Amino acid sequence: MTVLTAPRAGPAVGRRVGTAAGGALALALLACGCVFTALAGPAFSLHTRTEALHQTLNALPTTTRTVQVTAAWSDFTGSLPARTGLTQSELTRATREIGSSLAAQPLPLGAGQWVSLTAKPLVVVDGAAKTAYTAAPPELEVSYRTPMAGYLQVVKGSLAGGGAPGGAVAVAVTVPTAARFGLHPGSVLDLISTGLPATLYVSAIVRVRHPGSTWWQQDTTAIRPTLTQQKPTSPQYWLGGVIADPDQLGLAQQVFGPGGLEMQWEYPLDTSQVNADQAQDLYRALNRATTAAPALTGELAPGEGALSVTSPLLPDLALFLSTQAAVETVLLLLFVSLIAVGTAVILLAGRMIVARREAELSLLRARGGSLVQVAARVLAGTAVSAGPGIVAGVGLALALPGGGGGPDGWPLALVAAVAALAGAPLIAVWQHRRAAPVSNPAQITTAETRRPPRPWRRLVIEVTAIAAAVAGLVVLHDQGVPAPSGSSGTAGTATAAGGANLSLTVVPILVAIPVVVIMLRLYPLAVRGLAALSARRPGATGFVALSRAARSPLTAALPAFALVLTLTLATFAGMVNQGITNGEITASWQATGADVLITPGPASPAVSPAAVRAVAAVPGVEHATEVWNTGWFTPFGQPITVSAVDPASYAAVTADTPFTPFPARLIGKAAPATPLADGAIVPVLASPSAAAILGTAPVQLGTLGAVGPLRVRVTGIINSTPGLPGGGDFVVMPLRTLAGPTGAPAPNILLVSGTAINHARLIAAADHAIPGNVTTFRTQVLAALASSPLQHGAGLIITLTIAAAAALGLLVVVLGLALGSAERGMTLARLTVMGHERPAGLVIAEAMPAVLAAVAAGIACALVLPIAIGSAIDLSAFTGTSTPIHFEPDALALGLPAAAIVVLALIALAVEARAVRRRDISAMLR
Repeated sequence: MTVLTAPRAGPAVGRRVGTAAGGALALALLACGCVFTALAGPAFSLHTRTEALHQTLNALPTTTRTVQVTAAWSDFTGSLPARTGLTQSELTRATREIGSSLAAQPLPLGAGQWVSLTAKPLVVVDGAAKTAYTAAPPELEVSYRTPMAGYLQVVKGSLAGGGAPGGAVAVAVTVPTAARFGLHPGSVLDLISTGLPATLYVSAIVRVRHPGSTWWQQDTTAIRPTLTQQKPTSPQYWLGGVIADPDQLGLAQQVFGPGGLEMQWEYPLDTSQVNADQAQDLYRALNRATTAAPALTGELAPGEGALSVTSPLLPDLALFLSTQAAVETVLLLLFVSLIAVGTAVILLAGRMIVARREAELSLLRARGGSLVQVAARVLAGTAVSAGPGIVAGVGLALALPGGGGGPDGWPLALVAAVAALAGAPLIAVWQHRRAAPVSNPAQITTAETRRPPRPWRRLVIEVTAIAAAVAGLVVLHDQGVPAPSGSSGTAGTATAAGGANLSLTVVPILVAIPVVVIMLRLYPLAVRGLAALSARRPGATGFVALSRAARSPLTAALPAFALVLTLTLATFAGMVNQGITNGEITASWQATGADVLITPGPASPAVSPAAVRAVAAVPGVEHATEVWNTGWFTPFGQPITVSAVDPASYAAVTADTPFTPFPARLIGKAAPATPLADGAIVPVLASPSAAAILGTAPVQLGTLGAVGPLRVRVTGIINSTPGLPGGGDFVVMPLRTLAGPTGAPAPNILLVSGTAINHARLIAAADHAIPGNVTTFRTQVLAALASSPLQHGAGLIITLTIAAAAALGLLVVVLGLALGSAERGMTLARLTVMGHERPAGLVIAEAMPAVLAAVAAGIACALVLPIAIGSAIDLSAFTGTSTPIHFEPDALALGLPAAAIVVLALIALAVEARAVRRRDISAMLR
């Protein structure tokens, strides 16, 4: 029979009020923190990704960040009535209408658009100085460009074109071009244009202004002549460029039109205001612009069919978008999981508030109050506490640079805000859906007085939840990583520019659902078994604690799910962080092969033994070795790379790297001074793919050069090697002098190992021994990978996520323990009256099994998560390379969060036990 009593005044009531105030404060802080995290996380992610986008775009040539429209002059002007050329007004109008059509896509067009009519290179017959002649006569490219103002400065002469002989095109030349061709104002050049003579009159010598603009960079031959060679066997000649004067448009079309003029409009893009989320729209706009000709009006309208639109930015933008999508998928997964944990903690705080108002709400229902009244009364309290917290969280997020977070943050913030405001009212409505009399907290509740459970309803819910979660995981696992798109063409790049895989963000939640359900089913059985064993031992502490442990609030669905998801999130974030770090290290080794990679330049001598000794003498260098990489092919035409090395020193360098150990004994010693005899068989170590091609019998390799042939036989297999860190089809042989006139060893790589190398001394020694070399330090490559904006920002977000998950885990433990503190206090009070003197042991033994079970479930989720999600996340995007990265659980990522939760729980329980001992036992039992 239930005893109906009203709440008493006195010390106990004061403590209840204080606890309720603490719950309200906790709810306000949680609401503020979750809303702030939901908005600030995506905002910081957007800021980081935008910095990476701008850094990527700014590193590209100015001509890449453009839209280019081209047409053959004859096709474009063929529709003009009774005329063979364009007037200046028509050219200006075409430029304006094409720009308007591109801006309507919409594209962020910047300043500096221009148009050019360029003739094919013409052979200079007469008028150039002897310095312009080599084995072949020089050639000039004539281009008419408008506008010209601001891009050149007249040094000598005038751009008016006065004094030009009849039929001659007046042109301006830059100072370097005038020096090479021996030109000055008044010079006349005779050229051949597709068999027809043409004459150029130099009206001015000009100096280049804004040389980095697309006006000059699109065709740099107009800046200075270059020594050009059409084929390796053809003679070299000087190729230069000249600019037709502003008033020469008609004459240039008349002279060079029959020979073929190419028209080009250049429209620079202003991407300074484009953020990372808008990059996808920019990509789509560029795709639209390049698949449809710009619209023209009037007499120019028929010519629009001749226009072809391209943008060199498309491939680079597609690569950035694919990298961003992989990074954003991981970050959104962390954000969603973090907000899910925060929402669960908010609901725990709401449950604690409802528990502290249990007597009040029960009395309200017993007196005939409706569920609407119950919800309204609780909502009034949560609105007072959570409302300011939500407003504060939004304000703090908006105060950050780029605050707001974009479209990803507001839905998450809305979830947290709804949970903070409506969580406690909904919990109160559910718990008080049936009216019940107020109970005495000192009354002992037995199994006979409790409402009978409904096992079938719970079983159906659990089976449905597990089936839905498993089905979702199977679907996501089968999707895998999206296939890479093609490297060319609009259709290929469109796939690469896909967005983040939002469906992956719920994977941790799907993994946690079945694990939590199974844990909740197995936990009572395990605890009851332990209780049965403890019943045989003297003392009541173990039996009483374990008997009550089966009813611990931490084993309820919400606290258990929150704690398991918290541990899963922290562990997963740790695994991702460790995987990124390992991937960056692997990528740095694959970029250099050793701690230092020294590569001779085009004009540098080969790596000599003296150069190896000079580098090896640098302080900090442990080993150094030369490598001679050359290209060969099998009798069936398969290409094979041959690395000739000194086996002893190469094995020593390899031992200092993570590459496969080099078995030098299988190929013998190097003999660079001894020519290889005709027909001799060289033992080689082969990569697995090369071994499959070559087989076990001797095979003859050929090369396009004068060296060889070379007969090799595979004596061993190595999976990777520092000399060719990229892998592929390769063999490694001892350094020998090969047959043929150019078969003298010419090593083209110097590998150096050492952990404390003096960089300055090494660079000086390498520059002295191998002038013009390129020295690459692995530590610098690793630092560049770790410090790039996209990867660095993502790593910082992951670290902050781990810290936030740890804080939320602490709150889950504290709130979960707080929900059962009243019952534990009553149990301790009764046992104290009966002479029990071990409150700390009882409290810890009662609550810790539930914590340990949740920790074990969290570890299980962390072990399952890489299997469920590993094929659908591409962590190689964090390294900026194509090197695949696999993340898997490690002891640190698994053990550290679990140990932290256990230690925090022990501390909280010890504090609680000490507080219980100081309470007034008689007041608690009244």
